[in-house]
Amino acid sequence: MDAGRRPSPARTALLWLALVATVAVIAWLTVVPELRAGGTGSTGGVNLVPGTEIDRGLHSGAGGPRLNLVGNVIMFVPLGALVALLVRAGFFTRVLVATVIGALLSVGIEATQYAVGRVADVDDVILNAAGAFAGGVVAASLAAASSRSRSRPTVDGA
Repeated sequence: MDAGRRPSPARTALLWLALVATVAVIAWLTVVPELRAGGTGSTGGVNLVPGTEIDRGLHSGAGGPRLNLVGNVIMFVPLGALVALLVRAGFFTRVLVATVIGALLSVGIEATQYAVGRVADVDDVILNAAGAFAGGVVAASLAAASSRSRSRPTVDGA
């Protein structure tokens, strides 16, 4: 959908519903288990050195660190796609807004995890933002392609 065309109210409502559901799933996966357990009992910590956990995940032979990398990216792809579809703007603005929203949500998650005794990790924010970016690029690309196909005249000129 291009920036000048108004989406149907039903489509917009479905996109918002899907976005709320996506945020709920992300919260359930990242924060709720710790809140239910009353935290870890530890003092938590903060990793502010970008790339530390990403490097460990890429160079570790274990599946857990790699799964953490992939999971942190994939978890935010739907969020980025939905935000990009809700934004009525051009390609780059859609992608930028999706990425920023993903990064802000991730910072909130990391702050909550720190507050309940888990480690807050800048690499999680980087990976989550990358996932939101990827989802934003896919959705903005589809929206741009859809907009071009609607504005293209038909063969018979109608």
